[in-house]
Amino acid sequence: MQTRPMSWTWNTTGEQGRKWMLRHIAQAGYQWTPPPPLPTPRKDAAAWNLRQGLRVLAGWPVRTPPGRQPLPRQARILKALNRDQMYALYEEAGRRRLGMGSASPEFRAHLDPNTPHYLFPDPANYYWPGKDHPWWECRVLLRMVDGEQITGSLAVLPETFTALPSTVPGIRQRRLAMTARMLERDYYLWSRDHAEDCSPQRCGYPAEPTA
Repeated sequence: MQTRPMSWTWNTTGEQGRKWMLRHIAQAGYQWTPPPPLPTPRKDAAAWNLRQGLRVLAGWPVRTPPGRQPLPRQARILKALNRDQMYALYEEAGRRRLGMGSASPEFRAHLDPNTPHYLFPDPANYYWPGKDHPWWECRVLLRMVDGEQITGSLAVLPETFTALPSTVPGIRQRRLAMTARMLERDYYLWSRDHAEDCSPQRCGYPAEPTA
């Protein structure tokens, strides 16, 4: 990606977008070869190396960026939630327009109702908590109805996160957090692959009203 900085744009735009890019590059008088396809995201966490295994023992995996204040103690923890609890957080993010996460009956229907889902603050440097970001960017580890685990990001208010009960043992928290950070697939990629087998009748969510 560093040697071919347009790889992401080229591979994520549609056919019309690619034609537009090629037309404008040619008009500017440049010669340019389109980049190869992006690597296919893995459906599971990569095997841990020794360094990653030691990090589980060394402490909480979310490191403070240079020049930033450390996360408060109550943010250095992973919480386990059932489907309804996790979905309620997505509803709150959408209702408060926090800009990261939104709820839909289709999304809820695709979350496994019988296993826990996980959540912990893991903000990017540009979303590090402060006056410009009064919410916490949290990473989620979700189990889907087909058994696959996926990751993602969700904006959660600090008071909402702190009020959630903590029931996961410390070492297991770290292992789950590391797993979530190593996963490469999110809900968009999962739902794209699931689309062929998905319908309101099969997955149990309301059908969109027809005009």
